[in-house]
Parts: sequence; C-alpha cells; structure tokens
Amino acid sequence: MKEKSVFIERYENFALKRMKLEKLSGQISNLRLASIITGALLGGLAYYYVGNPLTYMAAGLFLISFFVLVVFHDRIIKKAEVNRRLADINEACEKRKTGDWTFFADQGEEYKDPAHPYINDLDIFGRASLFQWVNTASSYYGREFLKNLLSSPDKDVSKITKRQRAVKELAMKMDFCQELQCCGMAKKDTRNDPEKLLSYAEDKSRLLPVKGLTYLFYILPGITLVSFILYYFSDLLIHIPLAGFLVQIIINVIGSWKIGRMVDNLYASKRKIEGYLKMLQAVEKEHFDDEYLRGLKAELFRNNKAASEQIKVLDNILGALSFRSNPIVYFIINNLFFWDFHCVLALERWKKISGSSLRNWLYIIGTYEALCSLALTAQLDPGWCFPEFVEDGLVITAVDMGHPLINDKERVVNDIALDDQICIVTGSNMSGKTTLLRTIGVNLVLAYAGAAVCAKEFTCSILDIFTSMRINDDLNSGISTFYAELLRIKTIIEYSKKKQPMLFLIDEVFRGTNSRDRVTGAKNVLMNLNKGWIMGLISTHDFELCDFEKDDSRIFNLHFTETYTDGEIKFDYKLREGRCKTANAKYLMKMVGIEIADQ
Repeated sequence: MKEKSVFIERYENFALKRMKLEKLSGQISNLRLASIITGALLGGLAYYYVGNPLTYMAAGLFLISFFVLVVFHDRIIKKAEVNRRLADINEACEKRKTGDWTFFADQGEEYKDPAHPYINDLDIFGRASLFQWVNTASSYYGREFLKNLLSSPDKDVSKITKRQRAVKELAMKMDFCQELQCCGMAKKDTRNDPEKLLSYAEDKSRLLPVKGLTYLFYILPGITLVSFILYYFSDLLIHIPLAGFLVQIIINVIGSWKIGRMVDNLYASKRKIEGYLKMLQAVEKEHFDDEYLRGLKAELFRNNKAASEQIKVLDNILGALSFRSNPIVYFIINNLFFWDFHCVLALERWKKISGSSLRNWLYIIGTYEALCSLALTAQLDPGWCFPEFVEDGLVITAVDMGHPLINDKERVVNDIALDDQICIVTGSNMSGKTTLLRTIGVNLVLAYAGAAVCAKEFTCSILDIFTSMRINDDLNSGISTFYAELLRIKTIIEYSKKKQPMLFLIDEVFRGTNSRDRVTGAKNVLMNLNKGWIMGLISTHDFELCDFEKDDSRIFNLHFTETYTDGEIKFDYKLREGRCKTANAKYLMKMVGIEIADQ
C-alpha cells in the first residue's frame, strides 16, 4: 500500500477537525435557539401569569446563556474556518505534487513582460508558471518581493546564501508557513496596494492647524448633551439643545470636506489591517534560529512594543468607524458626539507614534511570505537540494536535474555539466531540447532566489540569464517571426559587450528562415557569443552546427534521440553525448494522420 504524503495526512486531519467543529456549531446553534425561546417564554410567563422572582431569574439565566452561546458559537465558526483554510492549503500542496495546480487563481499575470531577458520564455509568470506554482503570499508586498526574487535576482552570493539559510529553516517550519498563509487568506484585501494607507500614515501634516480647535469637539457635545438632559428634567426650551445640535451638524458638514474622503479610505482599509494583524501575530510568536529571520522579527519589537499591539490600536480605531455602515445610527452618533472627528484625532495620535513604522512592518510581512513560498520547494520534495555557488569561473553542474513544474510521475531527470562552455543540443522533434533549456533556466532562477532546486546536486555560478525561445510576430508593428528573433538575439549580443558573466539559452535558432540562412545566421551568433565570460546552450535541427565542436574546445554537443517499436515512436528524454543521428518528422506526420506523399 502506497504511503500517504504528508500533505494528504494534514489535509485529512484539518478536514476532520473542521467537520467536528461544524457539527458542534450546529449543536450550539440549536442550543442558542432553545435558550432564547425558553428565556422569552419564561419571561412572558413570569410577567403575565406567575410573577415569581425565581421565574424571572430563570428567564434571565436563559437569556444570559444565549449571549454566552453567541460568543462561543462565533469562536467555533472561526476555528472551523481556520481548519477549512488549512485543509485547502494542504490540498493545494498535494496538487502541486501531482500536477493539478494550473487552475490556481493567482498567476502573476500582471508581472509578464515580453521585453524581459527571460521571464516569458521560462514561464516565470502567467498561467502554468513558476509564480503560480510556488506562490503562497497573499499580501501586496509578499507578492512583490517574490516577483522581484524571480525576475531581478541578486548577484551577491552572500545575500543569496543568507536568504537560502532562512529558507532552509522555514522549510522545517511547515506549521508556521501554513499558519502565515492561512492568516493572509482570511482577508483577501491584503493583496491590494496599501499605498493610500501608507501615504496617510507617513503624512506629517496635522489635521487641524490650530491645536485648540480640538477642544471644541469635547466642549460642544458636552453642552448639547447637558441641554438635552435639562430639557427633559426641567423647563428648558427645546430650541436650545436643538440649536446646539444644528451647530454641530453644520460643523460636521464643513469638516466633511476635509476629512470625509480620508475617513472613507481609512475605513475601507480595515479589512487589510485585520489581515496584517493576524500575520504579525503569527510571526511574533514564532521562534527562529536563523540570524536573518531573527533580525526581521526584531524589527517588529522596536520602541519596546510589539508591532501587532500597535496595529491592534489602529484596528480598534478603524473599528470605531463601523457606525458608518448604519446611516441612521451614524447620523445621530456622529452629529451628537463628533464621532468622525474623534476617530480621526485618535488616528492622528496613532500616526504620530507608529505611522512611520507601518511600511516597514508590511515589508517584513511580505518578506516572510516570500521566503515561506520559496521554502515550499523543499517541503514539496525533500529530495530536492539547495544549490552551491561558485564565485570564480562559469559553471553549471547538476545531478538528476528535472523541471520543477513537471509532476513527479512524468518528470525525467538528467545530469548536466557546463564548465566555461557552450553546448549545441540536437534532437528530433518533441525529444526534449526545449524542456532541457527551460529546466536549466528555471532551476537557476530558483537557485538565485534562495530556494531548493529540482536536482540531487546542483552547483552554479552567478550568471545573467538571457533567452530566445518563444518568439512571436507582431502584425501591428510589421515584425515577422524571423525579425522578432533577430531583435531578441541582438539584445543578447549587445548585453554581452558589457563583459558580465552571462548564460544564453537559444531554442531552435532562426527557425523563421530557410535552412541555408539559418545555418549562416546561427554560426554568426555562435561566433559573437563565444566569449570567455559567456556560457550557453543553443538547440538546433541543423547538424552542420555540430561541427563547431571540432574547431573549438569550448563548444561541445549533446543530443536527445528516440526509438521505434511496432511502428510507434518513443522518447526517453535522456540526454546523451554527441550529435543526434535521427529525424522523426515523417513519423510524427503519420501519427497525426497526415499521409506521406510518394517521392
């Protein structure tokens, strides 16, 4: 019997807890109904018929029990929801392993950039992308930080290894990583850009330029309230309290021009704040051994007060604005007590103490989220390795390297060894050439981010990655496929003149032109890129390019091949030394039902 994966076990555990909690929730709901009905009946019985103090007491106890059950029921519902989200998280992790993850909603589509050196060709963002597969961040800065790690990698080995050590520790803290993700999932609003909130928090200007004006918000409501009381208990004319109330309405109307939109924006941020609060609490209670993780956590305890406590104050102030959702109550409360003004003044006091720290707190939350996303690479498959880095020379060596986005059952692994070399990869159609190039590129992206890579062993230099694979024409600009590829390769050659260590991955070079021009062009590209600071792989169907191996020790050949059994073509996707000696176009045409014309 096949052993269950850790994610299936966790999914079943959380799903069972959720089911028990939902059953308990239903029972409590019935008790709530019974207690309120019983309390109401006993109260009515005591009032109309019995009049016994014990009956009144019993009715009161049932009503009290109703309110206690309401509070308890709310907690049970929240616990059930937490377990639902945790079950969903582990179900998603298992789907990442089985390959059933391309429907995940967050694809990072907005981060795609056709002009970027590699992100489109390597499927870093968009549907069926690395970002879609690995991302567990829900906050704006978490997604942004992960995006930057995957698209703008560090060139400083010390920074990469520092991040790698943090990711290694987080990989061992699955409970924490999933709790942080669960907290983020609770409030979807955290994904939106918090810049409006941050701009307010960092704004140094005062709401009221004259400090003494704030006393009016205490004095006027006091006078108006006392006059209403005097009207009720004495012969004071109603006109006096009404006049005071009218004055306050006028002040509120005038003040709304200054604070109305600001209050609306801040109240709309409450859901964001609730999400940030839960994530901060999760980080603050966790113990970390890694120096980088400890340093990030320490930033949350400046001024001898936890960031979550300071965010909680902000959350409570924004919660006080909830009267705005009830227009009638809001009209009375706001105009009688200057409620919005008092809330804004409380926000101003909070801003003075904590406002300048808010952006840093959100950065820290985002950093933890991004690092937890990278830690998922090691959690999904403990057999993956954390790469080693070589600071001198041009090196990429790997043992049992596979493509991270291909599921375990279908993935074929290969060894690769590039040492200051250029590799020409040949092979028939569908044999695995393009996948090899993407496998190397994607694993390098993961390595530079600080994640585990899909290999048993992996060593690499720090290289700028450039690709030319997925070439599209542009009818609006009058650019053909061939010309688009020329422009792409020109970009690679132009960058190479900076003499920075770089890697090029060129697939099916110059596929958009005839074979003669293709060979001539490919040879020219190889001559331009055959420099001491450049390493790369170029796939081709043109075997003439394989002859470069004879003339230059930096250039060597690798190939894929296929076999034929009972008229069927089979690929093993295993990389072999030397040049390819087979072609399969006719067989593939037969496979799809195209008749082969007699020659």
